This record gives sequence, C-alpha cells and structure tokens, in this order.
Amino acid sequence: MWQITKNYLYKINFYNANKFSKGSRTTVANKFYYYRRHYSSKSDNLYNKDILYNSIPIYFDSLETAIDEIKFKYLGVSGVYKLTNKDDLNRFYIGSTNNLARRMDEYNSLTKGLRNPHSSTEIEISKTPALNWSLEFIYITTPQLSLVFEQYAIIIFKPTINKYNKVIPRINPLWGNNFDNTISTIKILMSLLPENSEGYIRILVFLQTFERARNLKFEQLDFDNKYSCFLIFAYDIKKPNNEPIVYSSINRALKALKISYSSLLDHINNYYIYKPSNFILSFEPVSIKNFNKYTLKLIGDNQIRKHITVFNLENEEIIEFKSGREMANYFKIDGKVARNAIAKGEFLDYILIVKDISYRKAVYVYDSNTLKLIVKLESLTAALKFAKVNFYTMKDLINSGKTFEEKIYSYKDKL
Repeated sequence: MWQITKNYLYKINFYNANKFSKGSRTTVANKFYYYRRHYSSKSDNLYNKDILYNSIPIYFDSLETAIDEIKFKYLGVSGVYKLTNKDDLNRFYIGSTNNLARRMDEYNSLTKGLRNPHSSTEIEISKTPALNWSLEFIYITTPQLSLVFEQYAIIIFKPTINKYNKVIPRINPLWGNNFDNTISTIKILMSLLPENSEGYIRILVFLQTFERARNLKFEQLDFDNKYSCFLIFAYDIKKPNNEPIVYSSINRALKALKISYSSLLDHINNYYIYKPSNFILSFEPVSIKNFNKYTLKLIGDNQIRKHITVFNLENEEIIEFKSGREMANYFKIDGKVARNAIAKGEFLDYILIVKDISYRKAVYVYDSNTLKLIVKLESLTAALKFAKVNFYTMKDLINSGKTFEEKIYSYKDKL
C-alpha cells in the first residue's frame, strides 16, 4: 500500500487529442482521474497509458461567458489550454499556466484593453473580443507537468498562433527535487511518439532536464530570483564529451559566470560562445551535434548593424527593431533613454538583446576575357584595396558589370 496523506490527492484530467477531430465541441465533463502523489521510486506503477486516452477536454463556448465559472472552479489549478478564434478556426493558440483562473482573467482583460499585451501572441489575442474566443482546457496537470504537456499538445495540434514550437523547460526551486512521478509521466508521453521523431526529441529534453534537477541542491540564492525558473546548462566547447555544468537557477549562473542577465540571454538566444570560459550556455540540454551552431560574437565594424530584440520576463520575444531610433519611436521615448536602455539591457519590464547583423558581402573578381574567377574578396573594403578605386567607383562597377583593367567585379559567385 502506498503511504499517502490527504494533501497528496490530486485531480488530474488527461486528454488524448487523437480522439477528437479538429473543430469538435464537447461540453464540460466531470470525468476526472485521480492519482496519489507520493515520493517513491516505484511511481511507474501508478500510471497507465490508458489514462491518456479515456478522458475528454473541458470546453467553454467563449472566454467571456465562462470567466466567472473559471474564476470559481480553477483558481490555483495548473493546466494546458487552447484558445480558438471563432471568426477563423485556423487561428488557435496553445499555452499552459499554473493558475488557469488567473491566466484566463488576464486574457479577458487583454481583450477589453484593460491590460497591455506582453508578447506577439497577446497582441493577436487582444484584437479579438473575448466572446469570439472559444476555450478548451486540454489537460489539468500538476505544476511540474504543465509545460511538458504544453509541449506535447503543441506537437499534436500544431497551433497557428504560437510563435515558437519549442517550450523551454522550467524548474521551480519550490518543487524540491523529487521528480519520480514527473519523470514517469514524461516517459509515457515519449512512448506515444515515434522514436527519434522531432516531437520525441523535444519531450526527451524535458526528461533530461528533470533528471538533472533531481540531483541538484537548491539554496537560498535559487529562490531569490525575479526571473522565471530556469536551469542553466554550460558546456565546454573544447571538451564536448564532458558533462555540462548545471546551475540550479539564473541567479546562480549570473554569480558564477560574472555576467549580466541581458548578456546571458544574448549568448543563449544568439548562439554565441561565452569566450571567457569557452562555454555554450543554454536553458536546456544541448546535443553535441548542435555545437556547430555556436560561434564567437562578431567584432563590430562598419559592415555590422545592431538589431534590438525585446523579450518579456518569460523569455518570449515580443518585437525586433533594426535600430535604437526605431525602438525610441515605437516606445515614444528620447533617443538618449533608448541608448541607455540598450546599453543596460533592460527597459521597463523588458529585456533587450542586441543582435549583430552583418551586411558584409563577398566580392568576386573575374577575368573579363575568360570569365574565370580570379579571387574571392571577403568584403567591399577588401575589393576597394584590391582595385585601388573609391567606394562609388566600385559600386558602379559591381552594379553595371563593366570591365575595369580586364576584370569584372560582382557579388555573384557565378557569371
């Protein structure tokens, strides 16, 4: 017999998307499945694949008409939801939350203009009234599993509003590190997907993350975190076969690496190698075969332009600007304020990441008689030195295809 207490009885509703055709509507169901939450390594015995097939989603005709019921019944309840635009059934969004009542209230306020959108997804949702958003609670979960099931639902449904199809695993230090039940459920989800498929690999990332978290010791520094709850994986690029260093929170990584939060995000999101330590930094485990995506940050020159990407504190991309001036105009702030915010990496409740975008083009030099390639020059500056002409003459030669001293200059690698 499992030793349990009343506090460990959880109500779980699992939904198998394959049993419901697109656009089907199901009334609110009372068919819930119970499992006992415990802390035993034998947790696999509590789970059965049939759980994932036998229940139905909880459906609401519209967000607006259901909001009072949701506030009463789903306060503090974790789960995965699906918002569908009734004006265009092809436009739908899948998300997860640890508090369905609070999250749906936020969407309701968003559609009424009582709250500003904080992501590109919320911008689209805000443009349609709450009455025209139908809602389904696809899965009711524990907090530890809400993101896992969100990733699974995205794999199954392929939502059209979600900007990203990859959900980043999160570990809340308040959960402790006993994840036997969570790991068992993740393994079940993996077994429902073709082995080595893209979906299988995404769920595998969650399995690896929770297995790592099971061995971590959380301390006060991990709890004092104004950011979301993420592990930080640090791989030595020069020792790819070594196990990564795993930091139990963003705060711990910032302290150990002596790096700012904006700089950390810069390296993670732009796939830059953190040069002082030759580290690849990531919010999730990275396969060795993906190490080649990471490069050193470009050294600034006149062929590089800085784009500013704005993220919210959930690490969701909101908007990208091609210059500080464009950002200043969008937020209606002074240019000096924008420059200071970019330098700091923060503005209001947003994180600013600077992307170096190279405008550098190679110039190919051909023999005008044989049309054979003589040399490939890596930049326009190198071409100016090679031909010993000024900028405007070189631009004219490239654009017109004219011969100059028996040579043709072109951006094309073939004539």
